[in-house]
Amino acid sequence: ADITVAALPMDEKRATAFGLMKIDEEGRIIEFAEKPKGEQLKAMMVDTTILGLDDVRAKEMPYIASMGIYVFSKDVMLQLLREQFPEANDFGSEVIPGATSIGKRVQAYLYDGYWEDIGTIAAFYNANLGITKKPIPDFSFYDRFAPIYTQPRHLPPSKVLDADVTDSVIGEGCVIKNCKINHSVVG
Repeated sequence: ADITVAALPMDEKRATAFGLMKIDEEGRIIEFAEKPKGEQLKAMMVDTTILGLDDVRAKEMPYIASMGIYVFSKDVMLQLLREQFPEANDFGSEVIPGATSIGKRVQAYLYDGYWEDIGTIAAFYNANLGITKKPIPDFSFYDRFAPIYTQPRHLPPSKVLDADVTDSVIGEGCVIKNCKINHSVVG
């Protein structure tokens, strides 16, 4: 592929906030619309059973949305930005649809695991609180089959003194004293 776009199934309620695509049987993107509304949104509806979703889930998630993660061939990217779209300011609304329209091989990488768009403060907040949900959090940092690697912080362990902490995640280097913390992410 000249460009690979990470994509996932999406429900109608959130679809207008994303670039949506139609793909062929090989996963090649044949149409791309950035944040469509109204009739343009309806036109981007697809049968997502092609992604491996069962009939019930496919009805709930009838769109294929871009995750905003792109992998370009270096030569193709330079050619697109220097020659085809030198005035472009956005990959999702200009470069990706343009590359599709001029025949570049733009491929979808289909992902159906946990992912959240944290482009707004509310979305970032909700994604963080999602790790405190009971009985099963939206995302687990403790899955031994999918470890999370981060930069070392070189902070001391957190200290909790005379505090009540429930359903929360406390990052390293925190001092929690004389308080109650519930359903929170601190760090």
